[in-house]
Amino acid sequence: QISAKQQKIHPTMANNTLSLLQKGLSLGLLVFSIVLVSALIFQEQQTTLSKHAPHPIVAYIILWMALLWLSMVEGSQASMVGLPPVDQDLYKDTHPITRKICAWGHAGDNLDRYLMGRQFMVLVLVFVINLCGAPVIDGDDNDNND
Repeated sequence: QISAKQQKIHPTMANNTLSLLQKGLSLGLLVFSIVLVSALIFQEQQTTLSKHAPHPIVAYIILWMALLWLSMVEGSQASMVGLPPVDQDLYKDTHPITRKICAWGHAGDNLDRYLMGRQFMVLVLVFVINLCGAPVIDGDDNDNND
């Protein structure tokens, strides 16, 4: 059980009915989306990359690699932007790699350059994810017109 004091500090930790309903609905929609995109790639081959790749598994693997890479890029951006106001001495012993990365990333205008490059990386990754997982418009008609 979570105490009332902990719920005030971390309100998202409350396990009330609404929270459980939201988590269940989110999980259900996530599973539905994964099944839908997987079916498009494997059974119907109705994504751009799955139609032109030697095997649909190529599109599936590239899709998941790009999604994982995108999650790392977004997570690192939140950390790099959120950590400058925090004193680095607070985490130098517990997180030495983070301290080294932040010491380099927060020096001079490195953070601005990182954020600009990150924008281009996100653009490329979203484009690749779209090629691998987005349905082709009128996919059946494209095969008949060739």
